[in-house]
Amino acid sequence: MVTGYSPRNLQAQDPFLAVLQNDVVPVGDRTSAIPQPLATVIDRALIDNPDIYYKSAAVFKQALLNSIS
Repeated sequence: MVTGYSPRNLQAQDPFLAVLQNDVVPVGDRTSAIPQPLATVIDRALIDNPDIYYKSAAVFKQALLNSIS
């Protein structure tokens, strides 16, 4: 939603398979308009393999606040 593009390259694939089989595309590869610290937080939030990076909404919120201050 931030870049106007899906976080994964869907191409002609089934969207569910694309999520399962493809890694996310870093926000910086989609647009350079987002400041790097914020892009890093967003990229980490999209990590789901092998494990979710931010374990709670509170931790994610704090990372977002830290990236913009």
